[in-house]
Amino acid sequence: MAKLPFLRTGQLAISALITVVVIAALYLAIRKPPYEVDLATVTQGPMTVTIDDEGETRVHNLFVVAAPINGRLTRIELEPGDPVVAQQTIVARMTPTSPDFLDNRIEASVRAQVQALEAVIASSSARVEQARAEHNLAAQQQARVETLFKRGFATRAALDSADAAVSRSNAAVSEAIKATEATRFDRDAARANLVTPTTQPQAGRSLAVRSPTSGTVMRVAQESEAIVAAGTPLVELGDPRDLEIVTDLLSSDAVRLLPGARVLIDNWGGAQPLNGRVRRIEPFGFTKISALGVEEQRVNVIVDITDPPKKWAKLGHGYRVVIRAVEWESTNALQLPVSTLFRNKGKWAVFAVENGRAKLIPVTIGWMNDERAELLSGLQKGATVILHPSEKISDDARVEAR
Repeated sequence: MAKLPFLRTGQLAISALITVVVIAALYLAIRKPPYEVDLATVTQGPMTVTIDDEGETRVHNLFVVAAPINGRLTRIELEPGDPVVAQQTIVARMTPTSPDFLDNRIEASVRAQVQALEAVIASSSARVEQARAEHNLAAQQQARVETLFKRGFATRAALDSADAAVSRSNAAVSEAIKATEATRFDRDAARANLVTPTTQPQAGRSLAVRSPTSGTVMRVAQESEAIVAAGTPLVELGDPRDLEIVTDLLSSDAVRLLPGARVLIDNWGGAQPLNGRVRRIEPFGFTKISALGVEEQRVNVIVDITDPPKKWAKLGHGYRVVIRAVEWESTNALQLPVSTLFRNKGKWAVFAVENGRAKLIPVTIGWMNDERAELLSGLQKGATVILHPSEKISDDARVEAR
């Protein structure tokens, strides 16, 4: 009977231990595990905000040599890349074309027109004779009136009338003669349409088209022999070392740039971006349909490459590049990833990590690009922040690095 108190004490200890284990198990089961998150650090260093878009290289001064006359173009032997010298290199040769052959209907019409003009000439010749006869009669009448006037048997008015009649008749003769000559010219022009054309170019009438500038053949628009009209583009010439870049920016982006802004030229094929400067922002915008079918107002921006030509010697006319026009840059900006930011009560905020717990911190943001944001206030350099915070994260929530 004396052992009963010790047995009762052991049972109580075992019960207490079981109770502690059960409570601990329930606590572990109920307690939420810490959320796994991706972390980043607030840093300080260079930061750049750019306006990015695709661009295209082009020769600054591109000369298009066109056919000066209607004629037969001989085959152009020049090829893209060949050098040319101003006023020396012959880029093309042309000969005037012969007139086309007339079909039977047109020929009959032209012959009838010639006959009609012959009849008009005959009629005009008759009018010339009539005008001359009237002039002779007016001259005789004027002589009689003048004699009578000298004798006192005619008035001054009668003499003036006779003089005017002579002048009118003289003018009528001149008019009839000129009309006859004009009709003869029309007849000769109509007869020229009946001249039989020849298929052979006229010897000694070949026209050499020379290069207007020194440079390189960029493109041959018409290589084969052909009959071309005046103004037809034949060859494009330019200096491939004098390249510029044109890009069409959204008008809302173009107004944020100024001439002289620094430009980074990327994706041009080289290992490092090229440097450039905005030379001109054109004042005239235009409408362009985007790939999604949306109408956009665009503005051409011209960029000069400031790096030496030997660095981009393989670039040519019409090559694709990506331009990054610098809108703002700093060499020592406090910054953090854009993916850490979210809106809280209409203001920017982040979740910082302190002692394994998330802390909601309001922040003030300045400039921002696609990856980084300038941090004006709220955190210090070296602070740890959560990337892509989900809706599960709340203030004072337990977190751990993923």
